[in-house]
Amino acid sequence: MSIFAFASNAISCLITDTLSVWPMPCPSSLSARERDLRSRLHLLLNNADGFIHGSLIEMARRCGNPNCGCASSDDLKHRSQYLGQTRHGKKSMVYLPKDLEPQVRQAIEHFQQALALLEELNAEARLRLDKSKGKRKATKKAAHKKNKPPKRS
Repeated sequence: MSIFAFASNAISCLITDTLSVWPMPCPSSLSARERDLRSRLHLLLNNADGFIHGSLIEMARRCGNPNCGCASSDDLKHRSQYLGQTRHGKKSMVYLPKDLEPQVRQAIEHFQQALALLEELNAEARLRLDKSKGKRKATKKAAHKKNKPPKRS
């Protein structure tokens, strides 16, 4: 990291901490748990080959050939994998060739891991917000008591 980038980061952290600007906390003001979650999300985003929001769906069907085994037994139906997604409020399924199944499965898993980390980060941010609101409320009460004229007897 260059000295300029380091100084710039330090100044922005100082300003953020001083002014209590929400929602851009300085990394040093984050809890160890939140720093760990952010680090894990960063690693996932950098190392994953892709992210897909959806589900793998297995379809079983008969081909229509009366001489095929699928015509006589449900266990012998032809099976294929599809990616199921809801996009713009519409459900869709896309056929997946066998050679792409492992990659798509991994991308779906990466998406679910990222989403879980984001949910945990959201919970941590909510705790930080609630804590910040509590401090602000206490400060206002103290200032109000301090500026309140004494009661007359």
